[in-house]
Amino acid sequence: MMVGDLILRNFGAEYADMLVESFQEIKTEELQRVTEQRHLGSPETVIMHMGTNDLRTTRNIDFVLGEVYAFFGYGKEEIPKCRLVLSGVLIGRDGSLWLIGVLNDNYDLGLTFVDPNTWIEDGDFARDGLYLNGRGKRRLRQLNIRDIELDFVRIGRE
Repeated sequence: MMVGDLILRNFGAEYADMLVESFQEIKTEELQRVTEQRHLGSPETVIMHMGTNDLRTTRNIDFVLGEVYAFFGYGKEEIPKCRLVLSGVLIGRDGSLWLIGVLNDNYDLGLTFVDPNTWIEDGDFARDGLYLNGRGKRRLRQLNIRDIELDFVRIGRE
């Protein structure tokens, strides 16, 4: 399962076993309220892409971190056997490189963190510079799957 903002729109359409919920300009607190109202079931893995819209509107890193921590606390409580994965904030044309870097560097949630900026290139964004094009979505999906698989291997060896 993947949940997050519109960057996930049409994400995973070719995978029958992947549920994707994307919401326009949703912030972390709103995403938590939406997921609380829905029955998520018991997915094996939930990838959460959040923080972008929070950072755009507040530009306060401590506030954004607090909202993300609260959401992951909720996720751990509601679906304790699920692997929670945080997909970091992408650096698009409108993003502050410094703010996004600080935010992504400060995520310390005791779960799998995927920094999409290590994988996504300028050519992976649509003309607006905010959303991913088809290639970018494929690359982000590959990154998430790769990092989740690597995390399973690492945990299995401990």
